[in-house]
Amino acid sequence: MTAHGTRRLTLAFAASLLILLGQRALAQGPATPTESVTVDPSTAAPSSAWQAVPGADRGFAAEMPAAPKYSSVEMKTNSGSNYAMHQYLLELGDTAYVVQTAVYPDDVNVSNPRINLQGGLDNAAKNMDGGKWASVDWLTHQGSTASDAVGVRAGNAVRTFSVMKGRQIFTLTYAGPAGTARSADVNRFVGSLRVGP
Repeated sequence: MTAHGTRRLTLAFAASLLILLGQRALAQGPATPTESVTVDPSTAAPSSAWQAVPGADRGFAAEMPAAPKYSSVEMKTNSGSNYAMHQYLLELGDTAYVVQTAVYPDDVNVSNPRINLQGGLDNAAKNMDGGKWASVDWLTHQGSTASDAVGVRAGNAVRTFSVMKGRQIFTLTYAGPAGTARSADVNRFVGSLRVGP
C-alpha cells in the first residue's frame, strides 16, 4: 500500500473509532476489573528523531518518530452537542502514527469507560479484515481504563491504544506493513503516552 493509502486508512479508522466511542456511550452496569499491563518504551529501537507531541495543554504527552501535523475537527454527538477532536498525524513512508484526543460533552455517558471503549472497538472491528480484531487487551494505564487492540485492515497492520480518563479520551493509532503492530517503534509510541492529572 502507498503512503497515501496508509494515511487514508489510518485517518478514516482513527476518526471513526473516536466518533463511535462518543456515540456508543450507553447506560452501563459495573465495570469489569482490569489488569495492569505496562509497555516498556526502553525496548524500542533508538532514534534521535523521536520527539514529544506538543499536547501537554490538552492533558497528555506522547512521542512520535518525527514532528506530526496538528489539526482540530469539530464533532457532534448523536444528541447534537459539539466537541473538538484534536489530532496529531505523522506519515513516514508506508507507516502512519496518529494521536487523537477529545473531551466528550455532558450528553455522553462515561460512567463505565470499558463499555465506551468496547463499543468503539466493536464497531471498528466491522471494518477489519475478517470482521474482528486479532487481539484486544484490557489494562489500566495510569489508573484509567485502557484497551490495546491489534488487527489487520486491507492487509495492513493496525494497532489502536485508547485510554478514558473522566470525559477525555486519548487514542494512539498506528497503521503500517503487515506484522509491525508490535514492533519496537510501535511499542515505543504506545508506551510513551502519559495522561495529565
